[in-house]
Amino acid sequence: MYLERMEGHLMLTIHDELAQVFAIGELNRLDRLRACAKANEKGLGQADIAMRLGVSQPEIHRMLRKIKNFPSLLRETPRVVILQFHAERISHAQMMETLRQWPFTFGEDAEPSNPESVLTRGSWDEITDAFHRDLIDVDDYEELCKVVTSAAE
Repeated sequence: MYLERMEGHLMLTIHDELAQVFAIGELNRLDRLRACAKANEKGLGQADIAMRLGVSQPEIHRMLRKIKNFPSLLRETPRVVILQFHAERISHAQMMETLRQWPFTFGEDAEPSNPESVLTRGSWDEITDAFHRDLIDVDDYEELCKVVTSAAE
């Protein structure tokens, strides 16, 4: 995060403030999905979960359907790690240490024999997306590129 000095105080830049608000919102959404899934696994009914999360029962139904169709939403990903940093849940050093050790995957053609096939995304795509959204800076991106390149050699 970048800090600017204003009236003798260090403050987040507007870009970092926006990134922080975005990160907190996204992590809250993921936390809600995870809590909903866990409560459902423990046998709580949808109405009870809805009351405790402060949402409607149909919203819980939609959340559980989303989890069933996209179970990967519950996993930690490079994107989640980066969001945790911006939400100040982890430090920059913790973020980078986690990302340096990440077993990155890379996009590839869904059907290699079909030149018009869809490209499947890999976890490295989350790093490039974060870089383009200014969620990681050029120094972090270059460091991660070096780690990935040296691991491939």
